[in-house]
Amino acid sequence: MIVLQTIFSLIVHASLASAVMVLLLLIIRGMFDKRLAPKFIYLMWVLVLIKLLIPIAPSSSVSFFNLVPQSIADKWIIGHSNLADLTGPMKNEEINRPPAPVALESNGGEIQGEIPSRDSSVNRLEGHGSVHRTAHARTGEVKSDWSNLLTIGLFIWLGGLLLLGIYYIRVRLLFRKRVRLSRLIHNKEVLSVLKACSEKLGIKHTIPVYAIGNFHSPYIHGRIKPNIYLPDDIIVIADSRQLTHILLHELAHYKRKDLWLNSFWTFAVWLHWFNPLVWLARKKMIADREMACDAAVLEALGEKESSSYGLTLLMLSRLSSRSLSPPIHLSYFFNNKNETKRRITMIAKFKEGSSKLSVAAILSIFMLGAVLLTNANVESNAAKSIEASKENTVSSFQIDRLIPSYKWFNNLDRALAFAKFDFKVPDDLPQGYRLENIDLGENFSKANKADLVEYVSLTFVSNFGQQNERNMEVYAARGSGTLLEHQLLWGAAHSQEQGRALSYRQEDVTFGDRQGVVYTSSKAKYKQKPETAQSFVWQENGITYAINYYSKDLEQEELAKVVQSAVWPDKVQHVDYKGGGNSFPLYDEADLHEAKSILGFPVKFPFDLSNYGFRLSDSTLLQADDQNTGFYIRPYEDALWHSYRVPSDSSIYEINDEINFYQSKKPVVDANKLSFLRKLEINDIEISAYSDNNHTYWKPIPSDNHKSRFKSQTYYIWEQNGFYYTAFFLGVDKHQEENLEALVLAPAQ
Repeated sequence: MIVLQTIFSLIVHASLASAVMVLLLLIIRGMFDKRLAPKFIYLMWVLVLIKLLIPIAPSSSVSFFNLVPQSIADKWIIGHSNLADLTGPMKNEEINRPPAPVALESNGGEIQGEIPSRDSSVNRLEGHGSVHRTAHARTGEVKSDWSNLLTIGLFIWLGGLLLLGIYYIRVRLLFRKRVRLSRLIHNKEVLSVLKACSEKLGIKHTIPVYAIGNFHSPYIHGRIKPNIYLPDDIIVIADSRQLTHILLHELAHYKRKDLWLNSFWTFAVWLHWFNPLVWLARKKMIADREMACDAAVLEALGEKESSSYGLTLLMLSRLSSRSLSPPIHLSYFFNNKNETKRRITMIAKFKEGSSKLSVAAILSIFMLGAVLLTNANVESNAAKSIEASKENTVSSFQIDRLIPSYKWFNNLDRALAFAKFDFKVPDDLPQGYRLENIDLGENFSKANKADLVEYVSLTFVSNFGQQNERNMEVYAARGSGTLLEHQLLWGAAHSQEQGRALSYRQEDVTFGDRQGVVYTSSKAKYKQKPETAQSFVWQENGITYAINYYSKDLEQEELAKVVQSAVWPDKVQHVDYKGGGNSFPLYDEADLHEAKSILGFPVKFPFDLSNYGFRLSDSTLLQADDQNTGFYIRPYEDALWHSYRVPSDSSIYEINDEINFYQSKKPVVDANKLSFLRKLEINDIEISAYSDNNHTYWKPIPSDNHKSRFKSQTYYIWEQNGFYYTAFFLGVDKHQEENLEALVLAPAQ
């Protein structure tokens, strides 16, 4: 199936590109028809044919498709470069939020996430796998939709081919039946004219001529062993001059290899039967082919014979008033009465030598081939993207994040600025609890987002980072999906796993005026604690609310107070939602301004690094001793952290290679815990390079392509203008110094 999907996808993309070419050539044909040689126009259709039959082509900076808007080009290539990923299963992983550097692995459609937690030996609750599923849903949404459309389109396409095949067999049998009634011509006059015409065109092979009674136009048939067929009435009516015109025309088709091109065009129409522009292109090509053939015949006859040749064409048009049989690789002398006037006009204006292609015309064909038969240059598009990103300064501030639909915040005000719906929040928390983070996201796993659920998740923590850490999570959600089916309830974390018995129980519970359901997990996994995970769920004003907790962490009386204290954000009086001292990501200029105010120094903010594809994918203000993150590198002082990821189609780096760039008033890592490698100098700035052989800061990360190997971990530390910079390279084994130089030379602002 994947092979067929790949073939069909290539055909669809070739059809789209060819449609652009057809429209372009129709415009050229309409504007310059009387100025261009018929052979030149016909050769332009050959370029379209090549594009239709050979969808894979080299990229070029001169390609016409570089002019296609990038947004349209992106739609054309969705699923095209990763067709093997179209049918992979969706995998749920237990991961941690907030989004620290994420390791992605393309594996049959899976995207496996690995996000470092505040304690690498301890995973957060399984419910946070929703972040990964959200990531997969967003990054896989287009793939999923495209896969469904591709599969449907594939079967429709195959059905169309089947019908065309049946039609072809039927017409072929009918044609053979009629041809069997033909008679080999032994008339000396006809054979003499045939011999003279062959000599005039330099054809040494003798082509038989047959008389046939059920066709009304001469034609030649057979690519390898061609035969010429003359209708009986034409043999009776035509004189030797007219026979010369007719036979020269059919022999010219043979010499020009029109029979082969006709077969290729038929095959192209079969492959692209769903594209009406391809059918139109073939129709116009046939008309231009006949004009080119007329011009070739007139070159052989001479300019003085053009008038009589035109009269022969008119005579045939009158005889061909009745319908023709379905064509099968035939080249008729007369094919379409609507084109007769156009052909007669060309014949009347014919000048000897006009059908021959000049050097300029030949060069033009090659130039058109280079422009139309090549694909858009990836490097050119990348350069355009980089050029455009130069305008993407901190004033416009746009970061292409890995999961655009997922956002996290350290305070309620920022979350409200991005939330898609209104929701209530607790105004009473158990003693010791404080706001950790607020997440905004969406989950769905079905086509067309049939089970979409948009959610806000408020996480509260007590004794952050300690052995007796306690957690509580409050959800507000809306949509056609449910928190239960998306496994966002701790008390029913395995509710949707196939092949497993239900591992939870549920009961109706009322807290004050709020009636709901308590889900209780029958197994404990979180941090190997013996207590049971529970979730209380209720609905209010069309919004579903849920509180996830562990029985040992939250007493029923405390839970009741939290539930009954839910108020609109502007009514909060007793809970601090400001998130002071906690780390936060940068989404817009407001976050950037806040980060610079906290840091107290100008920051570097390059959006792209060198010319190797690394692009800013995340930016976070890390506050020392925060109470809401647990990244591998915990800075000694407040630091700005940029994460740069490699493009998924990179041919230089593995997909999980990345560069992390830290700016602070002190180094964010202790060089004494690292292994010194060397010193280097860039723009008179001394830089020290280290490796982390003992994995003090990052655990070993397997290579994407060789699971038995691990990615290199290299640290570059330098001081510049009184501030410290650390660049951590995970993998990125090629062009490290060029990427490092981009960070060193980036201006602070």
